Amino acid sequence: MTANSTSNCSESLTNNIVQEADNKLQKKRKSFVALYRPHKEISVLSEVGFIVIEDGWDEQSLLALKQQTGLGTLFGLQTSDKHIEKFEIIDRMIICKADEVEQVISVFESVLLHQGMMGIVYRDIILPWGADKAARYIQTKVTGMPSAKLLEYAVNNLLKQTPKSLNIKSMVLNIESGHKISEDEFSGVPDVIYSQISDDAEVFYGPRVTDKPNYYRLEAIYVAG
Repeated sequence: MTANSTSNCSESLTNNIVQEADNKLQKKRKSFVALYRPHKEISVLSEVGFIVIEDGWDEQSLLALKQQTGLGTLFGLQTSDKHIEKFEIIDRMIICKADEVEQVISVFESVLLHQGMMGIVYRDIILPWGADKAARYIQTKVTGMPSAKLLEYAVNNLLKQTPKSLNIKSMVLNIESGHKISEDEFSGVPDVIYSQISDDAEVFYGPRVTDKPNYYRLEAIYVAG
């Protein structure tokens, strides 16, 4: 066997390995968002990924995660009050409770699915976020016969959880209800929101319909300037 043929064989083997890796990635389920855990096989590819900081990630494992998944944006979820080093590879941080992790991800999924149909991409959502500013998650729930006034009441309850001194620059808001919200029902919501946050703030909405009647559940992820 000549040196030339040996080189060709080696190149062919390398190409086969790369192709096999690509084929494995193509077979994985794709999603808008996904939560990744350390030391677990990656079964889902997504544009937006989430990790829980307290799970024990290090910079090398996060770098490997991004390389293996091709993530566009990686969010770190901080679920404790401890001072935690922010790895440079994490694009944005969100502060929430440990039992709110799935809900935070659900908010993004709801908004991305809704806004994506209108040509809005996830980068537009995080654009107003400063890399050094952590976002926060809040939620509220009210029950009663659906109406515009009840929905506005729920929005007010939600925003009461944010300190008045804060200058909110961006908000991702999920509105969950047991029915499809009408335009008349929703019409007063933006006015209520902008009466309490910055006029130039970016607000992205996402609706979610469930089989539970007569209630509104509002969840928001907000960033202060």
